[in-house]
This record gives sequence, structure tokens and C-alpha cells, in this order.
Amino acid sequence: MTAPHPRDILIGPRTTVFTLLAAYPFLEPFLLARDRGFEALAEARALSRWARIMTLDDIAARLEVPRSELVYELAAEVERGTGRPARIAGAPRRIVEDERRLGDLRDIVDGLEAGAPLLETAARWRAATADLEPAEAEALDAALSETVNSEQERAFGEVQAALTREGDPLGSPPVGHPLESLRREAVRIRQLSADLRSELERLGGSPTKRRWRRQKPLVSHLVDLLSGVESRFRREQQAWFPALGVHAVEGPQSLLTQRQTEALETLRRLRLAVARDDAPSAAAAGTRLADVLEDLLAQDERLVEPLAERHFSAGDWTAVRELEDGVGWRVIPPPPPWPDS
Repeated sequence: MTAPHPRDILIGPRTTVFTLLAAYPFLEPFLLARDRGFEALAEARALSRWARIMTLDDIAARLEVPRSELVYELAAEVERGTGRPARIAGAPRRIVEDERRLGDLRDIVDGLEAGAPLLETAARWRAATADLEPAEAEALDAALSETVNSEQERAFGEVQAALTREGDPLGSPPVGHPLESLRREAVRIRQLSADLRSELERLGGSPTKRRWRRQKPLVSHLVDLLSGVESRFRREQQAWFPALGVHAVEGPQSLLTQRQTEALETLRRLRLAVARDDAPSAAAAGTRLADVLEDLLAQDERLVEPLAERHFSAGDWTAVRELEDGVGWRVIPPPPPWPDS
């Protein structure tokens, strides 16, 4: 297998124009000379912010071409310009065969087992996997799982069994308790995400203007309701994460903050697409948003909730609730007072 050049990037629907041109500046004349309207993007491309947020998926929608066609055309041009095959998203075998990367990640895992600082470990992991597509990440997880020794697997199993035996220390928390509100809000967000996904699927990839006009009010309403996730993220960042930090539990903040930022950026692009009546971009952004939100909710359930239950005292829960009230609520109505005075 030929090792990739250090500057090579993965080209796929999620690649931004900024990332693409930073790695392959010779592509600019090719892009601007492309038919079916790419030259119309020349002025906008000069705006750094535009280039940093516009992905090839967005470009394909604006040019009304299949995303795969655009990706493969760019990949062919990269190979002509560099003399090396381009790295294209959706090829998970390449990651599995990348022994250097697998070795680096095994070292990171071993360091974590040996007690390396969590923040430092999280930063190293993000740096080593930042360019991966979902299919590659899945293949990488499988490859790493095959390399762990039986002792690590046994230890992990014992930890999971211990957590299962502990159960839920709070049982079913009362209405108004921060944990009860977090869970109830998650149910509402999942419901809204499912409704939005359903409406976007009904629209299809390229809906007619008539169909878009008919369904836009409902889509817009669902987007407005989902915009309330910003208050959830702020409450976690200003109440839950600091409270966990008091107990030296910094993992949730380091692992989830960037993902929350990604969700808010996707939400911003979704609102913009709806306002511009750009139905294809709205459908793509809405689907991405639903996926990111589900991932964040799952992380809350697997990480934030059990850690809080394990470490928080009664005073910690009261402080979290007071801080949450200072931020406010949007997805669900403000919970009733807690604890009872």
C-alpha cells in the first residue's frame, strides 16, 4: 500500500472548500472554470468564512449535480496534479490497512489505560481521527477491537458489569430534578428530530417548488422548535460540565463541546437554507442535524448522566438546578421548583 502524502486529505461530501483548496490550491482554476455554474461562486469563494463552512455536498446541491460526480471529478484532477491517487470518502479498507495510524491509536489507548490525562488523550485522539468519514471510523473501531488483548477485554467487561450492578442510584428522580428534566428534554428532542426527518424524507432530494411551498411551514416550525437545543447545550456547558469538573471529571466537556458546536453550525445552515428556499440543502442539513443530535443525546445517556449520578451530592444537584434556571429553557417548559422549599 502506498503511504499517503502528509498533505493529502480525504475528499468527500463533508470536505469544505477551504480544506480542499488549502491542500490542493491548484484546484481553484479547475473549480472556477467548471461548467454548470461553478464560476458563479468565484466571488463568494474568496470569503474565508464561506469557504470554511461550504462543503462539497452543499456545492453539489447548488450546482444540481450528483455529489459522487463532483467528488470523483475532483479526485481525478487531484491525481493529475499530484501524480498520486486521491483519497476518497467511503473506502473504509484504507484505514484498516493504515498500520501507522492504528499503531498511534493503540498507543493512545494504552496511555489512557496507564492513567494519561483525559484532556490530553482526547486532544490526541481528535488529531489522529479528524479526517475520518463515518464508514472509516466504523472500520477503525473494528480494527482496534481486534488488536486489544484478552486482559483489556476482561477488565472492560468487569467495569461494565460493576456499573450494571450499581444500577440507578437515584431511581426515578422527581419532577424538577435536573436529571429528570434532562431526560424529559431528550425525549422531546428525539420526537422533533424524528418529525423533521420524516418531513424531509417526504420532500425527497429535489422537491418541486410547489411541494416545497406546501411543506415549508411545517419544516420551518420544526426547525424553530429544534433551535431550542442551544439552551440545552448552554445549560450543560454552564451547569453540568462545571459541576463535574469540581469532581475532576472533565471528560464530558472535552468530548462533547466540539460536537455541540458542530450541531449548532449545522442548525444555522439549516435555518439559512429554509429561509432561502433551498430545499435540497435544507434536506441535507436537516438529516445531518438529526444524526448529530442523536449522537449527542446518546453520549449524555452513556456518559454525562451516569457520571453525575455517581459523583453529585444533594448540594451539587441543587447548584446545577439553580445554574440551569439562570440559562433558561426552550425545548420544554421550565420545570417546577426543586427541591421543595
